[in-house]
Amino acid sequence: MGSADTSLWAYSIATKDLGAKQKEVLDALRLFPDATNAEIAAHLGWPVNRITPRTGELIKMGLVFKVERRTCKATSGTAWSLRAKHPVLPPAREEEKVETNNSLF
Repeated sequence: MGSADTSLWAYSIATKDLGAKQKEVLDALRLFPDATNAEIAAHLGWPVNRITPRTGELIKMGLVFKVERRTCKATSGTAWSLRAKHPVLPPAREEEKVETNNSLF
């Protein structure tokens, strides 16, 4: 399996539980990193009140994070820019921390 196949597989695992609108917003952020909600709305042709809840859900899932507050190109107001976590991978499983007892020292 090549690296492109591995990336596609990881993306499909991470996004398998997302709704169609969540996937569209996540894909838009992958194409346009550091976009604001209004910029994503303009790109997708949706009202911003359809974008904002989806980005909030993606942030809670750990797939998107806030980058910085900046001037939005769509509204000229100050807004958070957002970025998709790259690569989009499912959360790592938690592992027990194993303490080693080094008896030589």
